[in-house]
Amino acid sequence: MGRGTWAALALLMLGLAVVAGLYFEQNTRISAVEFSGQEFTPVEQLEEAIISPVGILADSVDFESIFRSLRELPYVKDIAVRMSYRGTLTIEIAERQPIGLLTGTPTTYFDATGIQLPGQPGKWVDVPIVYGFKASAPGDTLSGSDFTQVKDFLIAAKNDSFGWATLSEVAWNENEGVVALSSENGVKLLFGRNRFDEKVSHWKNFYQDVVSHKGINSFRTVDLRFRNQIVTDEL
Repeated sequence: MGRGTWAALALLMLGLAVVAGLYFEQNTRISAVEFSGQEFTPVEQLEEAIISPVGILADSVDFESIFRSLRELPYVKDIAVRMSYRGTLTIEIAERQPIGLLTGTPTTYFDATGIQLPGQPGKWVDVPIVYGFKASAPGDTLSGSDFTQVKDFLIAAKNDSFGWATLSEVAWNENEGVVALSSENGVKLLFGRNRFDEKVSHWKNFYQDVVSHKGINSFRTVDLRFRNQIVTDEL
């Protein structure tokens, strides 16, 4: 055979394999269901949210209904499925990640879109405590221009491992904008409004160049709101 004939035959065999694989998966009876990827959502909660498809042929399962039911759980952001040749259906869960903790009871976190997330017994998430916004029901969304400023700041801080590690509390102040406390010694850090990537970077540089030599306990306030200078109140 010529090279072109072999290539055509290889493509044909590949196509047949794909079709056979799809046929095999669709006509496989589901023997078990497993979940993977979840951190905050207990397996028991995931299992209770759906009607078990065990014993049903894969092509007869209402996956849209399963996805819809799982997405009603507060931490579930996205879902994908895969199935082994033995009939084990694995539901892969992508969860929302907390970026802040609201004050009050019960414990309520929120993610980068402002969706409120319930605390889970025995599981603590190391994120800054955020003041100035009221916790409500899980699934509710925080909004408004003030929250947008705080959210954008937290996202910028989380993108910088140093910035994230040095912050303990965050609040909104109408006059000063975003205000944070350092995790070490509770120094007041003024970040103001907007340009948070730049300001977090300035805080990192200031800490490495100045604070590391003078000591964090030398400062009361570090004001990072200005473009060309950092203003400090020292002891």
